[in-house]
Amino acid sequence: MYTLFGMTGESFGVPRRSERKPVRKAVVLVIESEDPEARFEGTTVDVSEHGARVQADTVLTPGQTLSLLQDEDPAHALHCTVVWAGDIGSDGSDHMGLEFLEHPPTAPEN
Repeated sequence: MYTLFGMTGESFGVPRRSERKPVRKAVVLVIESEDPEARFEGTTVDVSEHGARVQADTVLTPGQTLSLLQDEDPAHALHCTVVWAGDIGSDGSDHMGLEFLEHPPTAPEN
């Protein structure tokens, strides 16, 4: 079981590694570069245990690494890599698929 972006879920036998759930949350993308201004606002479209689809007004390249910050929890960044960007699997060129490089926070078991 995992908790991410205020949702709790479990992975079941779905065609993907983990189930995607629609979640619209404001996020900040911090691109790993020497430019301290490499911060962009975005919105999640859907999230899963392993990644997220994000809409943002920037063009990223597959393979780039970044930190994903949630407005309600800016101290806990999720480190990600861009898996795809553009029209592949999206509704437009401003969407990108991110894969989490570490496991998201887990919910305590009761």
